[in-house]
Amino acid sequence: MVISLLSMLALAAAGTSAISIPGTASSNSQSPGLSVRDSFHGRNTGNLNKGCQNGPTSRQCWGEYDINTNYYKTIFYTNRTVEYWLTLEEIDCAPDGYQRKCLTANGTMPGPAITANWGDDVVVHVTNNIATNGSAIHWHGLRQLNNNAMDGVPGVTQCPIAPGTSMTYKFHADQYGTSWYHSHFSLQYSNGLYGPLIINGPATADYDEDLGAVFITDWDHPTADEHWATISNFNITFNGSDTGLINGMNTGNCTASNSTKLDRNCVSNGKKFELLFEAGKKYRLRVLNVATEDWVQFSIDNHTLTVMANDFVPIVPYQTSSVLIGMGQRYDVIVEANAPPGDYWLRSNFEQFCMPNAAGPNNITAIVRYNNDSTAMPTSSSVNGAVLGLNFCVDEQPTNLEPWVPVDLDMSKVKAGIQTQQIGPEWVDNGTYLRWSINHGSYMWVDWTNPALGGVLSGNLSAIPVKDNVFQVGANSSSTPSQSNETEWVVLVIEDKTPFTGISHPLHLHGHDFLILATGYEQWTGTTYGWQFTNPPRRDTAQMPANGFMAIAWPLDNPGVWALHCHVAWHSSQGLGASVVESSALIPGKVGGDWACTLNPVCDTWNAWAPTMPYQQSDSGI
Repeated sequence: MVISLLSMLALAAAGTSAISIPGTASSNSQSPGLSVRDSFHGRNTGNLNKGCQNGPTSRQCWGEYDINTNYYKTIFYTNRTVEYWLTLEEIDCAPDGYQRKCLTANGTMPGPAITANWGDDVVVHVTNNIATNGSAIHWHGLRQLNNNAMDGVPGVTQCPIAPGTSMTYKFHADQYGTSWYHSHFSLQYSNGLYGPLIINGPATADYDEDLGAVFITDWDHPTADEHWATISNFNITFNGSDTGLINGMNTGNCTASNSTKLDRNCVSNGKKFELLFEAGKKYRLRVLNVATEDWVQFSIDNHTLTVMANDFVPIVPYQTSSVLIGMGQRYDVIVEANAPPGDYWLRSNFEQFCMPNAAGPNNITAIVRYNNDSTAMPTSSSVNGAVLGLNFCVDEQPTNLEPWVPVDLDMSKVKAGIQTQQIGPEWVDNGTYLRWSINHGSYMWVDWTNPALGGVLSGNLSAIPVKDNVFQVGANSSSTPSQSNETEWVVLVIEDKTPFTGISHPLHLHGHDFLILATGYEQWTGTTYGWQFTNPPRRDTAQMPANGFMAIAWPLDNPGVWALHCHVAWHSSQGLGASVVESSALIPGKVGGDWACTLNPVCDTWNAWAPTMPYQQSDSGI
């Protein structure tokens, strides 16, 4: 049975705004998501109409489940499939008034929201209409339990989707919260190819309305590909972004007095993104940093933030005036409209200490209004009347990021002992090019025609290209697998061996939330003294301090080939990544069917088109 999304009482609106480029509507005849159908699994069905109902004063409820349900152990099904269509295109856009080429999903930046309920099945049909390149869509932060083939990383889990062809992604929403989908093909997301991924579920604090995603990104007037030609050549530091965008919008300056804007590409002065508050209400904002190279400090003048989730992990709520967000990270915050009615700046200041930036720390803004008729520019001031700024690059304090559902680590379950990896620069071709290495001096440079997952499924790990930078854990790795039914864990210490200071790395692991046992601002001494084993912070993207270390842990319960990489896009393109092969002996039984049915045809069409590709691979590929 197919019903309209509008009739789904349980499916809350995502509320995400995007900039729509006039005259550049998608050529896709399908709406981005207008189909919901029954899908009967016959197992562990959850009924959202029974039990405690989710509402403004009962956000911890979710039908027969609630905020205390451990979704790592309790997988349930709503018996409903939500279906979407995305068309990937290159268009002309001017999000800040300066026209350039952009990559979009369905003609908007950000793309349309992929929205589901906790327990739904999701089907997304992706058509690549980018004429000159392949693509693939990654569902950032999704666990993809036993579903590695749908992770969307070209050269790791699939071949790219060739121009003019399509691929269908299918996954189960066994987590809930805020994330994003984005291209994982080279630097495409830095050119605009991303959108919100919202999975509705319970929350640790009450609110009245969900205003949806607030995307924050840096933005350049040259494309990321044009920048790459310079950055790939022995470049460690960056000149900084031209500006930044909030939900695809910001203002520029095309006036005659601004000589830097006097060219034919400056077509307007742009527009600020706006939110409307009603006095007395509490609003949920889903704040995402999808930048290429910039950390941001998010705040709203004269308002307090109640933080209730980091990445896909609900946390014990805490209050703050601002939150520091690294690339790939998300925070769900509640803002109470309790300030005197007026107009206020919403700020996403670029953190100068993390990455020197030409845009300055205080001009990436949106507007919060209490009166929809107001057109005035805010005159409000930031926290303590000063420009926000820190002098170090870290995540929020670990004591603030306490997961609501506790997960502890028993070191007796770490059978292979503590493993280590090092990050550092490598110069290749007689010092001509900079590469970032991980996995003891190796850097990642995938082969789009030969994904690592295919090599694992063939049963011949030696067939995986060396530059996929494989790091094995679990069964069939260098460690001895346990013979018991108890889930083993891996503990990994990652150290920054960079011989210069000040470059931090937001590290993202696919396929898992990981425990953050420790971070340090110096090299690891080899001891676990001071590590947090009882309910430490847990997320899928975390900040490793410059010249320091980070110790993380995750359970070996999701066989697959999972990318581990830095979310500074330049670093990822320069090779800072690895293919984590988890429990390779179990992978064929979990994902082999998906490869045969879905991914073999994708590889066939890609391999037929690739020899004619006008732009050959010039970076890591991810």
